[in-house]
Amino acid sequence: MILIAESGGTKTNWCAMSGTSETGVIQSIGLNPNFVSKDTIREVLTLEVLPAMNYPAIREVWFYGAGCAGEAMIRKVQEAVNSALPGIMVNVFSDLTGAARGLLGKNPGYICMIGTGSNSGYYDGRQITFNVPPLGFILGDEGSGAALGKKLIADFLRGIMPGRLADEFKSIYGAEKDEIVSNVYRGVFPSRYIGGFVKFLNDHIAESYCRELVESSFGEFVRRNLLLYGTPPGTRIEVTGSVAWHFRDILEEVFKSYGFVVSSVCQGPIEGLIRYHKENSLL
Repeated sequence: MILIAESGGTKTNWCAMSGTSETGVIQSIGLNPNFVSKDTIREVLTLEVLPAMNYPAIREVWFYGAGCAGEAMIRKVQEAVNSALPGIMVNVFSDLTGAARGLLGKNPGYICMIGTGSNSGYYDGRQITFNVPPLGFILGDEGSGAALGKKLIADFLRGIMPGRLADEFKSIYGAEKDEIVSNVYRGVFPSRYIGGFVKFLNDHIAESYCRELVESSFGEFVRRNLLLYGTPPGTRIEVTGSVAWHFRDILEEVFKSYGFVVSSVCQGPIEGLIRYHKENSLL
């Protein structure tokens, strides 16, 4: 069997499959190698994923993950997986490549990911050939859960958030300034922490403040990412990610206002990746 992993900023989806069977999708924490150790990756595999799958006979791993760019991070994931599954082939690709294969298959096109972080690129049917660097949640990741959470938290702490919403925000989260600042600047997974506040936006999206915040953040994503590809009006875009999924009506409106057509929006590409590996005999 092969083991497919699709890892984002918050969670990882795993599925072991062969030509005749598959285990179903198992979830674990996100395993971005920039933020987790090799020991953590090994422990997640050996203590959580493989037992939940009843220890299938794995001969090859295909790992598509956030942070899997550059030789150092790719090698880190390969070594971590091999420490749990010695001697097998470990193929490591970016989460953007995984999204493209899952949504576009072997067809060329533009792909966007808008979840805890955000990313975009042009896929030629085999690989990503043009990518505007996402730059992470401090310098970029426009439209993402981390970007939305940053704006929401800052508006609350500065008194910009409307009073009634601010009162409800405080009653739900406590939201003491020192605690928030500590989690953002000294926490282990700051982008995950910040992105967790997006639930408040989703629960209150009927409020004009919340809707406008989401609209403006998606607009930033388009201006600082998609427009840089120089694509003509009417270009079709495939989109995946939890934030895109939950706010898909707003996303489609914003993209349309800039001349883009959203072909589809899905929460994650794991089902498409399973299909891609079946159709291309990567079993």
